Amino acid sequence: MRSAITFCDPTTAAPQGRPDATDREAELRALMTMASHDLKNPLAAVAARVEMLRADHGDLGDDFLADLDAIERGLHRMNRLTQELLDYARADRDLDLTPSPLTELVADVVADHASTTGAAPVTVVGTLPTVVVDAPLLRHVLDNLVGNAIKYTPAGVVPDVEIRAHTLADGTSRIEVADHGIGIPATEQPRIFDAFHRCANSGGYPGTGLGLNICQRIVERHGGRIGVESNTGGGSRFWFTLPGTAETARQASLV
Repeated sequence: MRSAITFCDPTTAAPQGRPDATDREAELRALMTMASHDLKNPLAAVAARVEMLRADHGDLGDDFLADLDAIERGLHRMNRLTQELLDYARADRDLDLTPSPLTELVADVVADHASTTGAAPVTVVGTLPTVVVDAPLLRHVLDNLVGNAIKYTPAGVVPDVEIRAHTLADGTSRIEVADHGIGIPATEQPRIFDAFHRCANSGGYPGTGLGLNICQRIVERHGGRIGVESNTGGGSRFWFTLPGTAETARQASLV
């Protein structure tokens, strides 16, 4: 009688009935996308009810208003988490690569943050190149890095953020986002891009620990690398690289 044991070459597909890691990850991303979408409507409905309560019963006293504020803070945290879960699931979609002026992407991100901070606390040093990227995804990277640089600035201190770019010898573009915020301890820098990792000194700041991991996935899908180092004078300097040619970017996107 033949053996019932199935020998599986790890380089081939998993045996029938047992999805491989790629299939499981695809299913997980589909679930994350569905859950994030499905949560948005009820969260919006709760937020609308809170606004109605504030408008109709705001005379009920400070304790009542404090409770509404606490509910709103919780809603904001849930909205951030659902959006980051959605961004995480979308990070591996097929790339739409086009030549994109980095100056325009940065200006768009800075304008968005200026509308919420009251000023544009970002300085662009030198000229920025045109890069072959999926523009919406790269905008997400810039938005996250600039947003973190502003957010992780101590209370009462005006954010000081600089963006600059260098063209390396092989034609690769290196983009840097530097700040003078609370910084990242050297012992934690190797783990800063791990999903859900948060530094010990970030406890007083909101966040899910997914943002930098999403940035890493996007940059690596473009064939680049991302890292962080301590900034001279305090704070952090995040950097990422992008291929210097369209063909290199397209080949990377197929991996």
